[in-house]
Amino acid sequence: MAHSKDTTIAFAFDIDGVLMKGVKPIPGARETIQKLQDLKIPFIFLTNGGGLTEEAHVAKLGQRLDLTFDKRLFVQSHTPYHDRVAEYADKTVLVLGGHGQQIRDLAHAYGFNKVVTPSDFFQEFEHIHPFPEMTRAYHLEHGRRHKAPLRDTKIAAIFVWSSPRDWMLDMQLVIDLLLSRGGYMGTRSSKNGDASLPNYGFQQDDQPKLFFCNPDFEWATQHEQPRFAQGAFREALCGLWAHATRNKAKMQYSVVGKPTEATYIYAEGTLRDYHSATHGTGSDNDNPERRIGRVYMIGDNPESDIVGANSYESRCGFEWRSVLVETGVHVAGTVPIHTPNHTVRDVREAVEWALAGGECGSNVNGEGEDREDGATDGSRSSVNGDVSGRSSSSNLSAVGTSDTSNVSD
Repeated sequence: MAHSKDTTIAFAFDIDGVLMKGVKPIPGARETIQKLQDLKIPFIFLTNGGGLTEEAHVAKLGQRLDLTFDKRLFVQSHTPYHDRVAEYADKTVLVLGGHGQQIRDLAHAYGFNKVVTPSDFFQEFEHIHPFPEMTRAYHLEHGRRHKAPLRDTKIAAIFVWSSPRDWMLDMQLVIDLLLSRGGYMGTRSSKNGDASLPNYGFQQDDQPKLFFCNPDFEWATQHEQPRFAQGAFREALCGLWAHATRNKAKMQYSVVGKPTEATYIYAEGTLRDYHSATHGTGSDNDNPERRIGRVYMIGDNPESDIVGANSYESRCGFEWRSVLVETGVHVAGTVPIHTPNHTVRDVREAVEWALAGGECGSNVNGEGEDREDGATDGSRSSVNGDVSGRSSSSNLSAVGTSDTSNVSD
C-alpha cells in the first residue's frame, strides 16, 4: 500500500540503542516521541527487551522519558508467550532469566500457574550446580521448596524470558532436562543416541519443549561495546548440546522476538488494533482517510530490527520500511550485514526524515515535498535478509535447530 494523502504513516520503535542507552534517554528521544503524540501519529514500541509485564515495562519507560504511554503500545520479546498459556497454564514449566522472583511473578501474571525456577532446583538437588561457590547464597535465598518434590515432577516446557544470569546452572538444567526421560530431573532417556529414531533419538521421549524469546546476540548498554544478550546464551547452549550429542542431534527449540515473522505479525496486529481503537481506523475496511499505509521500523540492530522489517510480508496491507540509527549496536561508518531503507544518526533524525516524506518525497499529509539532496534511499532496500526459521503453521514462533544460526545472530 503506497503512502498517500489517504493514509497515515506509523512507527515501530526499538528501545535499547534507539530511545535509551542503559537507563539514560538518548538525546532527542523524549522530544521526538512527544512530537508524535502531539501530532497523533500512531506508533508502538517493539523491543526484544523484557522481564516485566507490559504494563510495568511501559510505566518504567514512561518514567524515564517523562511521558505517559498506554500499555497496549508495548510489544516485548516475550509478549507472544501469552499465546502459550492455554497449552501450559496448568503444567509445570521451568522459567529462566531475570533475578529474584521477577520471572516467576511475570510467568504467573501471564497465566502460567505452575512455575519453577533454577533456584528451586538448587534448593532440592544439593549437587546440581557444578560450581556453586559464587551463587549459592542467591539460590538459597530465592529458591522455593514445593509440596511435590521436583524429582517427581514432570517439566512440560522451558521458557527463557530474559537473559539468564547464572549461565552454568541454567545450561546444566536445560541439558539435563532435554536428555531426560519424559522431563523428569535425574533421569536419562534410553532413546538418546538411537540411530533408528528421528534426531538420533534425542528429544524423542516427551522431554520439555524449549522456548526462547529474544534472538539478539548482543545489545547496546552504557558500556563502550555491545554486551551479550539472550541470543548469546542460546548459541552457547547449542554448542554444549552439539558436544553432548556428539554432533549427531539438532537441538529443537522455538524462538519469538525480532526478527521472527511471528513477532512482526503480533506487532502489526497490535498497531492496527490500537490505532483502530483510538482513532476508529486501522484496517482495510476502515475510513480510508485515516488507515495506516506505511510503518517505519526504527532500530539500531541490523540483525533484528532491519532484517525483520525488510523480510516481513504484511498481513494488513501495510508497507514496512527499515531505518537504521547509529546510537546503538550499529556503528557509524561500518557496513550493516542487512541493508536498511535508510540510515540516520539518531531517532530524531529518523522521525524527521519519515515525517518529511521519507523515500517517497511526500510529507505526512501525502503532499509532495522535494528533498534538498534529491535522494530516495529506497534503492538501498534489501528484502533478501531472510530469516532461516520461519514461523510455524500456528504463527507463534520460528522453529530452530542448533546446526545453524537460524534467526538473527
